[in-house]
Amino acid sequence: MRSRTVVPVVLLFLVAFAAMANAGPLTGAIDTTLVDGSAVNQNNYDDKGSVYLDGGPGPNAPSGAAALPEDDYYFMVTDPAGKVLLSVDPIASRRVYVNEYGPIDYVYPAPTLTKYKGKWYGTHATGIDIDHSELGAITVQLMPYADTPNPGGVYKVWMTPVDKYTPGEGKFGFIPAWSKTDNFKVKRGKPYFPPEITGRKFRDSNANGIWGADENEIFGWQVDVTDPLTVTNTYYTPAVIVAEPAGTWTLTEETPADWLQTALYIDGVAQPVSATAIVEVAGTSEETHEVIYGNIELADITACKFYDRDGDGEADEGEPPVAGILFTLDGIDIRGDVISLVDYSGANGCVTFAGLLPGEYTLCEVVPPGWIPTTDTCTSFTLAEGIDVSFGFGNVCTGEADFNTKGYWHNKNGLQTTVPADIVYINTLAPWQDNPIDGLDANGYPVPAAHGDWGEIIAPAGSWQAEQYAYLVASNAGGDPKIQLGQQLYAFVMNVLHCLDGEGATIQLPDSSWVSAGDLIADACEIWSSGSSTQRTWMAGLLDGLNNCDAVEYIHAEPCEVVYP
Repeated sequence: MRSRTVVPVVLLFLVAFAAMANAGPLTGAIDTTLVDGSAVNQNNYDDKGSVYLDGGPGPNAPSGAAALPEDDYYFMVTDPAGKVLLSVDPIASRRVYVNEYGPIDYVYPAPTLTKYKGKWYGTHATGIDIDHSELGAITVQLMPYADTPNPGGVYKVWMTPVDKYTPGEGKFGFIPAWSKTDNFKVKRGKPYFPPEITGRKFRDSNANGIWGADENEIFGWQVDVTDPLTVTNTYYTPAVIVAEPAGTWTLTEETPADWLQTALYIDGVAQPVSATAIVEVAGTSEETHEVIYGNIELADITACKFYDRDGDGEADEGEPPVAGILFTLDGIDIRGDVISLVDYSGANGCVTFAGLLPGEYTLCEVVPPGWIPTTDTCTSFTLAEGIDVSFGFGNVCTGEADFNTKGYWHNKNGLQTTVPADIVYINTLAPWQDNPIDGLDANGYPVPAAHGDWGEIIAPAGSWQAEQYAYLVASNAGGDPKIQLGQQLYAFVMNVLHCLDGEGATIQLPDSSWVSAGDLIADACEIWSSGSSTQRTWMAGLLDGLNNCDAVEYIHAEPCEVVYP
């Protein structure tokens, strides 16, 4: 039974992207290293015994990237063209296990011994991979394998899942689409240097397709490389690839949605922009090729519409988004292209104009009829490379309310308009908590019946209607500001409950400022309880003016329907 390494859960994050998409059915990558997992410059080894198989990731790869799927694998060594099998021990002796985190962590015992150049080989030797020892990673010696016929001393190591191994097909049973490979070189006395392809990437901050002196190289950008054998391997920029065998090599860079490719150079010659570069390798000594990609990071501009209930121009907690608002975006990007876009806010109140180059932009809302903006309707700004920005726009829809006077609320019509729920609310307010509107006076006796202009009874004795009538018509010979404020507040509360959307609505005061009806009620109660006579007189006058107004401007508690002509 093969051993398993127990790894802390937190290490799962190291391999969160182990199944990164790659061309071909088999994902991930392999690499060759020294016994301790350390890399060798351009995979150029001093001797064959120094070469060990590593499950990846390779140079410049992000942590956890390019890991092979968990499975049992066979490996082999061939010449670069895959025409000559160089491994001399049986396939069963070249079986390893890749664990759930991506590295090789087990070598199966060899079923037999193999003699090569006078030395006996059994189970492949292993080392500890210093880069990922916490994941149980080991390295596996490739020996025994014969010398390559390649004049530059170049070899190719292959790995394929055991269940994909198909004797008689592909390359000695290794199907290219289900294999990963890596080229390496063992030094020889012959002065031959195998072809190389270098893949690089630069940040084209001005989007002109030219690598300027002030534009940085991008490291760790994924490039999938397909060799003439149709095996695809994953590299990360800057990548140096030993390009054996000769033939057509294809490099394809990943293209995230938030980046734009602006340049492609092959051997210094500008090409039409494409994620795929095709390089023809002749196979001569010291042959070199270079593929350079240019990219610029794009940015998003987001506009969000909020219903500014209190009219303060700020998006406060609880203020809802508004869908269906038309926004326009106009500008000129760094390429000089004119940008003109329109879109509507969604259910979350926002609209995003995505994938934009840096430039000068103006974002505007188109205010629908019947709505009033509480913030600027347009904003102009400079959009930087790769920096998303967002802006909030506040709007309200308003109406006019016909408030009723204190006299209305104590006459027959006002009493009929009042409902028991109004009285429940009134009795929660400070002026009526100790002496509630319940049909009884301060001594507990029923309040006398209320009579109309012709002497008719409009509210029976002992009813809350009779007490409302009595409270609002009570004489105030002494002119007590507290009593006057209480009466005007009572009438104002009734107007709020019956003429607005409730206390959540916002009303406009005579000085054109806006205030929540609920906040104004709370302020009046505070002044009634502990304010000075001057304050009570001022508040009573303010409420009296509102109660006598037949065109009180107010903001609806909830957004109105958005309709454009």
